[in-house]
Amino acid sequence: MATLGHPLFLAISAAIMAALVGGAVAHRLRLPIIIGYISAGVLLGVLNPMLQIDSASVHTVSEFGVALMMFVVGMELSLSDLLRSGARLVIAGGVQIALSIILGYLLMVVLGWSWFPALVAGCVVAMSSTVVMIRLYERQGDLGSTASVLAMGIAITQDLAVIVLVGMLPVLADFTPERISALGGTLLRSVLVLAGDSLLATRFIPALLRYAVQWNSRELFILLSVSLCFGTALGTYALGFSMALGAFLTGLIIGESEYSRQIVAEIVPIRDVFAIFFFVSLGMLMDPSMLASQWTQVLLLLVLIVLGKTLVIAWLVHAIGFPTRIAVTVGLSLAQIGEFSFVIAEMARTKNWYTISEYNTILAASVISLLLSPMLFALSPVISRWAARFVRGERFRELREEVQVQRSVMRDHVILCGFGRVGSRVAQQLLGRKVPVVVIDLDPESIMRARNQGIPTIYGDAEAREVLVLANPHTATIAILTMPESSSAMVAARRLKEINPHLTVLARTHEEGKIAELRRCGVDYVVFAEEETARVIVRLALGSVVKKGEWEG
Repeated sequence: MATLGHPLFLAISAAIMAALVGGAVAHRLRLPIIIGYISAGVLLGVLNPMLQIDSASVHTVSEFGVALMMFVVGMELSLSDLLRSGARLVIAGGVQIALSIILGYLLMVVLGWSWFPALVAGCVVAMSSTVVMIRLYERQGDLGSTASVLAMGIAITQDLAVIVLVGMLPVLADFTPERISALGGTLLRSVLVLAGDSLLATRFIPALLRYAVQWNSRELFILLSVSLCFGTALGTYALGFSMALGAFLTGLIIGESEYSRQIVAEIVPIRDVFAIFFFVSLGMLMDPSMLASQWTQVLLLLVLIVLGKTLVIAWLVHAIGFPTRIAVTVGLSLAQIGEFSFVIAEMARTKNWYTISEYNTILAASVISLLLSPMLFALSPVISRWAARFVRGERFRELREEVQVQRSVMRDHVILCGFGRVGSRVAQQLLGRKVPVVVIDLDPESIMRARNQGIPTIYGDAEAREVLVLANPHTATIAILTMPESSSAMVAARRLKEINPHLTVLARTHEEGKIAELRRCGVDYVVFAEEETARVIVRLALGSVVKKGEWEG
């Protein structure tokens, strides 16, 4: 029977309790909870001489968490979404990966690293966090926007590129001219893994899932889901690849099936528990005392991760035809280290591809990048607006569109700034009541959707006075600002009031603290989304109860 002194029991208990404290602190500070887990691991590592925790036991348990984490990441991604993103975006994602690897490699070589550890560092830098990126857009209420779709396309491309990187790095580690045949063998094994995984996931697994559903047993369905994850992970490991890669591939393909949502729902709680050990084990390997002598390397690598990746991604997104503001927003949302970065880093450590000192440098820069990511993205409206001013013709290119609004016929109309999820629904309601609408948007895809519906459009930035003037604010009845960023709505409201002080302006916000600021900027009516949702819920609930004869009198 295990006692309190049992090494495995002590390691698991210490990891869970430390992660609870670290995660709670990170949540309280509104930081990614991963930061709390890794910080807890760092603390355990510092206290380990006194606690005598078996870090190897924590690492062993963490392998289960990595497999489950990658299995769920694969299912939550969508190959169909990537295909809809278009070839240009896939190419842009591939170029971003290549440029990031090259820049990371060159930086670390200049800093004195050997060629292969420098190459591994470049691979770590190239990946971004899909999970963190999605949460950033969700927090801003902008999930589903063009920027988020572009970011998702690049993130999926990065995740798929890991298949090649994980397969090629072990071969390159001991590469000699005589090992060219081994390189071919690796490529062949990669094809076999993809073919075998695809066959299982499209033929055998769907039939098995349909049969399992008939069991009508939640417990057996959970066991089957976990077995699929670990079974395919062990299969790819037997072929010389990482277990995480096999779990990811199976999750990616099963994610297109009708049962994927239920599998995710069953596995996520188990994944969350086991994933704790992975991030705690990473932190335990980090030595804070070594960072004092390596702070310059950590700082330079951090600049490359945050600033370098932002510039590369923004340049590529702008190059394929999107405005600077959207391009910079996409870059900032991906300016951090991803889940697969940690998997690559851990693989490199276990195979002794670099020293503990080099590992600490990579891990420290990675953790700080995750720490900075939410703060930088919160400033994305300001940063992207500032960046757009330095692009020649960016503000006035939008005025030279082929389709121009006929200003002479615009009277008693609604100026609708933003044609996203909210704006498009507002337009449908207004047009259904025969109210004329003019749409202003900086998103080319949104403009095309509006034009296809026969709505007059102006392609441009609603914060620019020159663009707003084209919508004839002097003859409009009201301006509706549906953009999710309160800072953009404030600028647009001030410009509109400068043009026509008597124009009624309506805006929306998800932040209660922004209501007063919006009103000071000239917004006459502010729709606080959460409050309006609560009112509708209460009204429907009371209406339903009254119909049943309850709560009356």
